[in-house]
Amino acid sequence: MKEKKRKKNDKIYYGWFVVIGAFLALLVSSVRSYSFGVFILPLTEEFDWPRAPLTLGFSLSLLMTSFLGIVSGKLSDRYGVRKVMTGGTVLTVLGFLFLSRIGSLLQLYLGFLLLGIGASAFYIPVTTTVTRWFDERRGLAIGITVTSLAFGMAFFPPILERMIARWGWRNMFIIIGLFALIVLSVSTYLMKRSPNSLEGNNDEETGYTLKGALKTRYFWIIYFMFLVAQFSAMTITVHLVPYSNDVGIPSFYAATLLTAVGIANMFGRIFGGWTSDKLGIIKGVIIFFMLQTIAIFALPLSTFLWVLYPIALLFGLAYGGWVMIYPVIISKLFGTKHSGEILGALGTVAGIGGALGPLLAGHIYDITGIYDLAFLISGAMCLGALGLSIVFLLIYDEESTDKM
Repeated sequence: MKEKKRKKNDKIYYGWFVVIGAFLALLVSSVRSYSFGVFILPLTEEFDWPRAPLTLGFSLSLLMTSFLGIVSGKLSDRYGVRKVMTGGTVLTVLGFLFLSRIGSLLQLYLGFLLLGIGASAFYIPVTTTVTRWFDERRGLAIGITVTSLAFGMAFFPPILERMIARWGWRNMFIIIGLFALIVLSVSTYLMKRSPNSLEGNNDEETGYTLKGALKTRYFWIIYFMFLVAQFSAMTITVHLVPYSNDVGIPSFYAATLLTAVGIANMFGRIFGGWTSDKLGIIKGVIIFFMLQTIAIFALPLSTFLWVLYPIALLFGLAYGGWVMIYPVIISKLFGTKHSGEILGALGTVAGIGGALGPLLAGHIYDITGIYDLAFLISGAMCLGALGLSIVFLLIYDEESTDKM
């Protein structure tokens, strides 16, 4: 839908209110995705659970979110984004409140499954809704929307760590649940289907169907490229705080390392767009995979806070730089007509890689008592992503005159 040019006294284009609503929805989602690490130590201290079974709850949640993303996108198209988000809001709030009462690992898993199902109602529905409201400034609108995830990573962990220390983790889950209820209610109210999508006027859009995209080698190369990259990135995101605790960093300062990651992640998303415009999408990805690999291999060699901060900043910059590529590369390769469905299929890498990486790292820690091997595997996975991105670039440049 094209935004109409307006005079000075015209009302603000409603699409920007949709962006605000989408930003708020993903901000709540960021609590689940990027603040789990601050709960590991208090839960371990109270229940003496090993880290692998404890991390399994988070992994199950990510898997549930990623695989239900395609379903929620279709439901949003059919019944409207508000109805889907309302259901997601109810499940998300119930999930946080349920977690405040847990006493066993099974209850932890049930709580995180509720959060996973609830979170699936947000990312794909709100981002596709935003894209349909904008034409000329679509990149800016999506950039503002997804920056909320990095914003949440930057600011929630240290705040939650202080509040847990003061009021306890059970009360913290209740507070987060109430926060989610208020923010998601406002978000849902602001969200609205674009007039263009209500009319079903997408005749000008062209591109592959999901079935067609799955038959191409390009889809599977980028699928496994992002899969191992997410494995690598989420391993560090989840276990950075407990690793820092283990090497003697106080809990609050350990949590601020995620703040450093989040702040750098925000700049990385902006820098990633600039790099892709100047060098090409895949060349930009190659650079960020190289930087992420360097940061991860340096991590197990570092035990001092003043060294960990630069590593966290480098990792966050690299992670933010390549993670923005998902929607861009899909529209570039496969067109826009079915981009939401194809993006949902590609988005399963976030659940699979994001689940397996932290889970394996927790298992290795339970066996060895340290994170060194887990971080080395994470770095090797990022090297694998780097290799696949180079392979993609070579194949694409040979077969297409349209440079990427």
